[in-house]
Formats: sequence, C-alpha cells, structure tokens
Amino acid sequence: MIWTTETHQFSVTLCRRTGKPCPALSALVLNLARAMQKAEPVTGQDFEIEGECALAACGDGCQALYSASHSRIRIFCGTGEMADFGWFDRLADALMAPGGQIIVKDNRPLPCAMAEARRIAPSQARTGAATEAERRVFS
Repeated sequence: MIWTTETHQFSVTLCRRTGKPCPALSALVLNLARAMQKAEPVTGQDFEIEGECALAACGDGCQALYSASHSRIRIFCGTGEMADFGWFDRLADALMAPGGQIIVKDNRPLPCAMAEARRIAPSQARTGAATEAERRVFS
C-alpha cells in the first residue's frame, strides 16, 4: 500500500500473517512521521532515533523495530529483540528503494511486514495547482 501526504510518501507491505495491510503498522509510521516533523525545529538534521515497540493494536501483538530520521522512517514488524537491523534495512532497500539491490536467498528471518516513510522535498510537494511550465504545455 502506498500513499502520500503533504510531507511524506508512505509504503507499507502486506502482513505475512493476515495477507492484508496492518492498520497498526500504518498508524505507527504515520504518527512517527508526524512526531519527527514536529521535532525538526528543535533537532538537527542529523537527528536519528531507533527503538522497538509492541503493536498492541495488532491481533498478534507484533514486536516492531523502527529507525527514524528526518529524511526516512523504517519499521519492521514481527521481529525478535535480537533481530539484525542491517539485514532488514538491506531487504527494505531491495523492495522499496528506487533502483533497489537484489537479495539472494538467505536463511535469516524475514519481518512479517515493513513500512517506510520518505520525506518529500518541499519542491516535490504538490499543492494541486499547475506549475507555470504545466500551464504553458496545456495552453
């Protein structure tokens, strides 16, 4: 599932347990993006936070690992405390990043679901109004 707000583009994979997007995961990535946006005036651009949490709203009570910066947020669900965050990050790069890398079969565990929020540059944010160049093309 992919959606865009005025500040971020969001991507959420289907849950491997339910086969559907997880509402708890979608809400978490959206709220983390809002929190990072509110914190931006008082933190530097190099501010990052990592942690883990339980998704209480998830019927299976998934544990999730997250990494958030002002430019990107990633969340991995259904992970153990000793999960390899670097491995999950490489998986997300392969699945979600433009021009992503190829991952070969590996015996390491896969997350149940992943979410990513990428910050939209102010010049990329659309107001819905046509730009001057677009107006010229359609005139």
